[in-house]
Formats: sequence, structure tokens, C-alpha cells
Amino acid sequence: MACSTRGAHLVEECLLLRRQKRQLAYANRDSSGQIHEGICSPCRLEYDAAANCYYLIIWQPDEARAIKMRVARLASVQCLDAPIPASTEEAFHQFLADRRQSVTLRIERQNNAVERSFMMFASYDKEASYDEEADTYTIQLYYYDFDRREILQQILSLGAAATVLAPADMREAIIERLQAAWQNLQ
Repeated sequence: MACSTRGAHLVEECLLLRRQKRQLAYANRDSSGQIHEGICSPCRLEYDAAANCYYLIIWQPDEARAIKMRVARLASVQCLDAPIPASTEEAFHQFLADRRQSVTLRIERQNNAVERSFMMFASYDKEASYDEEADTYTIQLYYYDFDRREILQQILSLGAAATVLAPADMREAIIERLQAAWQNLQ
């Protein structure tokens, strides 16, 4: 699905705000349809190739946290005259550093799982190696705790071709979701 004219306009507006180091006022519709409004500092604009959508990552100073919003769900974006505070970038980087996590996966060469995993995880930092004897890839994927649900869903979408090697809590989360799905089928 191509970016709509409205979506393209919002992406351009977000890029302009970031370049000009100005704050923005926004209205964002979450996945349940509720509107959230606020004033923030834009920090990043990311494109997710697998989902074919843009995300705006903002710094919310009142809550001292970053928020990741789908650009397509933004009801409005308004450029403000107020500059982004000088401390924003440092606070944002510290926030990310405190929330960085990793998961190690073994990906088997079946059902295009290797290609799909590299596409799904294109926007994440990662390290990969190939084991010739086993004909498998090991991927260490770095993400932030606020992306955990998305990471879990993407790993599950790889099916039996993906095995979580570490950490144990991520492996347990995958097992719990599979058990819950099995119970729903009973």
C-alpha cells in the first residue's frame, strides 16, 4: 500500500520539524481509536519496510519518555515556534540506552524464513552469522523494550523456522503465546 497524499504530507512536515529543531503539537489516534494530544520534540522518523509504514518517534518531556507513533494514525501535526530544548537529544539517547535489549535467533532455511527475517528486522541493529554445517543463520537482534510485542509477533510469524536461543524470558514468552494459541484451538 503506497503512502497516501495526506501521509506523504505528514512525513514531509515531520522531517521539516526535525531539521528546524522545532517542537510540534500533535493529535494521534491509537490502535483502539482513542485520540491523544500533546506537545513534543520530534526525535526520529523511521520507515518499516516490512509493514510499509512510517513511524514518528517523539520525546515527551512531561513523561520523560519516547513515544513511537504510526504516521498514518496522526490526525494532525502543527509546527510550533518553540525550539526543541537542548537537553532533549541527551535525554532521548539515555532513555534508549536504558531500554536496549537483545534476542538471539536461529533461523533455518525453510519457507523463505531467512529472507523474511532480514526484511522484517531491517530497521533493527543486528549481527548475523552462517553455520555451514547446520545450514542455519544465527541472528542477534537489538531492540528496545517498547518494541518487544512487535518483535514477539515477528518471531512467531517465522513459525518453526525460528528458534529463540536467548534470553530465556523471550523464549518463555514465545512458548506461552504458542500454548495460548493451542488452547484456543481446543
